[in-house]
Amino acid sequence: MLENIVKGLAHHDASCPMPAQAILISHFDKERFGWDEVKGVPVESKDDIQPERFRIQCEGSADGIEDALQEFVEAPEQIPVEAPGQPVPAITPAKSPFVEDFDDLPIDPYRW
Repeated sequence: MLENIVKGLAHHDASCPMPAQAILISHFDKERFGWDEVKGVPVESKDDIQPERFRIQCEGSADGIEDALQEFVEAPEQIPVEAPGQPVPAITPAKSPFVEDFDDLPIDPYRW
């Protein structure tokens, strides 16, 4: 697991501009391994992490996104919506823009 965490930190550092703040693991793994930090990043236990799994926490992570979305939805500011433009003309089943004489075609019971 330590090897996977080190690889995960390397991937995070290469792909995210925000530095890692913590490595989140399950309570079981925290007690089993007894790590306080890995490569200078603190190791913390969290209830929603399954054993033998980990998550790298940083300012850019999506952890807690549900709360941020709820705050956005409940915000009093309204986003202006532009008036709709011209309606798109409907294509009737009797006329096809691809066939000129659609009504003159023979009826084929096997054609969908």
